[in-house]
Amino acid sequence: MQQAARQDIQGRGTRRLKLALMVAALTLAACGSSSGVSGSASARHKPNVIVILADDVGFSDLSAFGSEIATPNLDALVSEGRVMSNMHATPLCATSRAELLTGADHHLVGVDTLPESTIFYLGRYTAALGDAALTVAQRLLDAGYHTYMAGKWHLGGGGAMAQGFEQSFSLDDSAAFANNFWPVGSEKLSASKPYFENGVEVTTLPDDFFSSDYFTSKLKQYIGSNKGDGKPFFAYLAFQATHFPLQAPDAYLDLYKGQYDGGYDAIRGARLQKQKDLGLIPADFKDNPGDEATMVRFGQPGPLTNQSWDSLSADDKKSEARIMEVFAGMLTNLDDNVGKLVAYLKEIGEYDNTMIVFVSDNGPDGMGYGFIPYVDSTGNTDIDNGYDNYGRRSSFLFRSTRWAEAGAVPLRLFKSFTAEGGISVPAIVRLPKQTRGAASSAALGTLRDIVPTILDVSGVADTGTQYQGRTVAALEGASLKPVLDGSRGEVHGQDEVIADEVNDIRYVRKGNWKATRIVNYLLPSAAANLDHDWQLYDMSVDRGETNDLAAAHPDKLAELVAEWQAYVARVGVRQPLLPPLLPPIDE
Repeated sequence: MQQAARQDIQGRGTRRLKLALMVAALTLAACGSSSGVSGSASARHKPNVIVILADDVGFSDLSAFGSEIATPNLDALVSEGRVMSNMHATPLCATSRAELLTGADHHLVGVDTLPESTIFYLGRYTAALGDAALTVAQRLLDAGYHTYMAGKWHLGGGGAMAQGFEQSFSLDDSAAFANNFWPVGSEKLSASKPYFENGVEVTTLPDDFFSSDYFTSKLKQYIGSNKGDGKPFFAYLAFQATHFPLQAPDAYLDLYKGQYDGGYDAIRGARLQKQKDLGLIPADFKDNPGDEATMVRFGQPGPLTNQSWDSLSADDKKSEARIMEVFAGMLTNLDDNVGKLVAYLKEIGEYDNTMIVFVSDNGPDGMGYGFIPYVDSTGNTDIDNGYDNYGRRSSFLFRSTRWAEAGAVPLRLFKSFTAEGGISVPAIVRLPKQTRGAASSAALGTLRDIVPTILDVSGVADTGTQYQGRTVAALEGASLKPVLDGSRGEVHGQDEVIADEVNDIRYVRKGNWKATRIVNYLLPSAAANLDHDWQLYDMSVDRGETNDLAAAHPDKLAELVAEWQAYVARVGVRQPLLPPLLPPIDE
């Protein structure tokens, strides 16, 4: 019954998505650049804005980006909005959140790395929003908006209430250890869940608490608390899903039973073909083969020779398939919650006048086994990772390296790396009053563009670099509104430089050229065979990063490395001091 229901959902969702894209393409051909957005912002009041952030959802994980996973509510947003198929984040969580909320490079607003990684820098790096940070929430609050937040914070800086949010329910900076349920039948596990509401630590939550469900419910409550007062609102829904531990309510655990029994290559191939059918990538796109990183699977790292599905034991295949079933159920639950939020907006009459942005914070997680928390001094653990308990309240699961590569199809590598699979993320935007979907856009975009876009759509002016007696980081992104409404094809020029660094993983891009160095000192198990010098790729013909042109174009590489050195000086890049013996930062 569940198998049939899932297939029916997927079939209907795929048909609706294909139809929507076909209609959009035909309409654009007939009507020029019109995207179905009627006029400017509402004359009655400024538009509402909702930003929905998913965690570790890879480029190909959504139905609209090629997946077999049913996400009909996000498909519905696509049918009224626009897919951005060339959106880029940073390779890790906190740094992406900093750029998403401030519109500035994460180094310049105090979030140089993850809170969990500052130990590697021995005080040379910080991981919390500082005085230079001015969030979009604060900007919109000052412009007369209500501002609400529910979900994963991970940015320090005094929490959401100190960064412009009127009401918030948030998971603090211990997010990497967070179970999605509460209570979990264990004092230790429950104590690891530091939630705060409006700045006050929460000590009790309902027995049926599940993070995605509760975050959405809280955000609806906050929006409803001021309903009818005539003021617009900005709402930030930051899901913990699908970050590890992979978990889902019981009703979602068996929706995808048997879907992944065919293994990694079967899913990769099906997703790649669907991406071509949807027009997300050209028919002749050269996809990355996805076999570069050391295979790491749940339980223990595998040997270098254990790369393929066929080489796994029967028990490992069973485990790997079940883990992806749990992941898929967790993502469908996230999508259902997006549907609940949209339904509520329609119920209260605010949907038509609301801009909705959906994006992920980085590529899919390929840690595989990672770490199992909550182990006491005697080695006992409160985790039950028996097969029959996969995805339930006290389990703690990770996606393997091979499944992460499938989540990044057709791109290279995954979360933690500045290869395209680590920083290219699914993005969907629906403008206020937009009722007709536009064809997907391959325009280059970054998370730094989201704040300028929101300010542009809402008609709120940029206040510059001075705010209440302090200097704040300037906006570095560009408004994507001209791309979203069809008036322009690109907003980033060929001479513009975009660069980033997290944990000494780096890239610099100028026009179609990208140089990257993906040595990863902080994830040695996953990166054991990924120690590289600078590599060079032509993104106009090789977004899959299959042909390193560093030797063929040394002058172009030297030009980009010089731009990298300028970036280092501008934002204050530092190298980790642990482990030692790192190469110089300007290499």
